[in-house]
Amino acid sequence: MPVYYYGEGVAKERFQHFLDNPPAVIALDAETPTTTERLPLGFAIAFSPKEAFYFQTYPEPPPELDLLKPLLFNPNVCKIAHYALFDLAVLPLIPQLVGFDRSNIWDTNTAARLLGREATALTILAAEIDKTAEDAKSFMKRHHVTNMMDAPPMEVANKCQNDAKVAFALYLEYYSQIQEQYASYFRVEMDVIPILIDLSMRGLSIDQPARAKLEAQLEDEVEFYRKQLESFGIEKPGSTQQVGYILGRRGNFLPMTRSKKQLSTRVGDLEFLDDPMAASVLGWRKKSKLLSTYIAPIAGDDRFWTEYYLDTVVGRLNSRNRNIQNIPPECRYIFLPDNRVFTTGDYGKEHMYILAHKSQDRDLLNILYDPDPKKADIHQHTAEMMRIARPLAKTLNFAVAYGATARTISEQAKIKDVRRCGELLDRWFKAYPGVADWVISVQRSGVKEGWAEPTLFGRRIRIPEEFNRWGSLNTDAMKRKAVN
Repeated sequence: MPVYYYGEGVAKERFQHFLDNPPAVIALDAETPTTTERLPLGFAIAFSPKEAFYFQTYPEPPPELDLLKPLLFNPNVCKIAHYALFDLAVLPLIPQLVGFDRSNIWDTNTAARLLGREATALTILAAEIDKTAEDAKSFMKRHHVTNMMDAPPMEVANKCQNDAKVAFALYLEYYSQIQEQYASYFRVEMDVIPILIDLSMRGLSIDQPARAKLEAQLEDEVEFYRKQLESFGIEKPGSTQQVGYILGRRGNFLPMTRSKKQLSTRVGDLEFLDDPMAASVLGWRKKSKLLSTYIAPIAGDDRFWTEYYLDTVVGRLNSRNRNIQNIPPECRYIFLPDNRVFTTGDYGKEHMYILAHKSQDRDLLNILYDPDPKKADIHQHTAEMMRIARPLAKTLNFAVAYGATARTISEQAKIKDVRRCGELLDRWFKAYPGVADWVISVQRSGVKEGWAEPTLFGRRIRIPEEFNRWGSLNTDAMKRKAVN
């Protein structure tokens, strides 16, 4: 199978040179049929922004790959990639590269986010350093194909090697800045990447008999709600326009959507209605969503696969391509641990501890770190101080940590009176004045500077400007993100 060289030297001599003299840094890029498939068609190794090799690995890997093992398996060689979660998940699927070293990696996509880039696509970042790159979608459109396998192999090779060289150039551009600002934290993110890849590749076992039984149960429940809604005159339960129109005709007050073209039927709006039809709509939506999104699609599958990643905008662990983090509790029992035991962990009141640490509110610190467990119950303390129920106090405590508004509390606590929720927030801040001062300071700084408060690891997250439907700066959203 072909091996292509892109550089000014003689291919065979340069290849042997890099084998005899392993470089400290290389850049990798993998090509697959589409952005969602993991079949490796080939990959490129860039040794500088001007020199690269491309190895076509489909349908058969070239014998030269065996010669690359001392290079790719060497932990002293730093492997650059732009979005390493993808490339490093694909490369081990090539037989000769199973187990190659992932302990020394450098992701230019993560670096760009940390340095404040709001858009981190390779095509955009390449232009910043006077380079060019082409995304897969544009490439396939230009070649009139829907799959990289149908594109000219030489063109695929050209794209891949160029992407690897651009990634190398970005590394040279960002390295000193990352070392200066995020040396320790960047290493944390790089160490997490192989773990997330392994979790994604492993998946979860599915109890198919239990799944099939749950599917039949959900189908009955969906049909039950459909018949109920039919009796109310709803022919299409999934039509928000029809649902909103009939609810309005039944005397219910609903706000308008942002477009002002129809009544809003958001869950938060319907939950406040006393009309039994609203309850039926919510029931139908919940069961239909559960059935169509989580249960029916995995019929016949041995395992549940997902793709874990660190959200580069807010820095949290997320999953996509079947989001495993949003699976409702009522159906989690169909997933089985391989060793028959699930291990769970809970950072009890972690957000409150972080809030206390950041704000240094004296009362909050004294309560949380009281040696008496009963006195350290922050939710009970807040409830007694504000003379409200403990569940509401708990909602308020976490709402502040997430930068929630009165409207958010209204929906979470199921309190119709938004004004009362605003008053509750004001009372909470009076109870913990140190937190109030810190929140106000962080919000002002976030809106003015466009950056959130640094995390405990020292990471700063960019707050992009947001505009409402009237074209004005949405400072409320920016303030929420500044705290959150």
